[in-house]
Amino acid sequence: MLIWERFKNACESAGYARAASHLASQGKHEAAKNLMLNGIKETQERKRAIQRLERVKKAKKSYEPGDHYMRGHKVAFWKGHADA
Repeated sequence: MLIWERFKNACESAGYARAASHLASQGKHEAAKNLMLNGIKETQERKRAIQRLERVKKAKKSYEPGDHYMRGHKVAFWKGHADA
């Protein structure tokens, strides 16, 4: 799923570049510059959000409730045996 988000981010970045190119070819250089600067900021924001999601996904994948909730107790039902 995050691969899809990265792909969409790359496509949007290419779209900003193409739109800026068309604006520049029409002589609207200042508008093209502003579009590219705003596009870069937005794609960087999305990239940071994707990285945060990947960190959260990794943390959730490695989380084991038995290591936190029943520490020191003789019964840990989710591990399947009493000597967890």
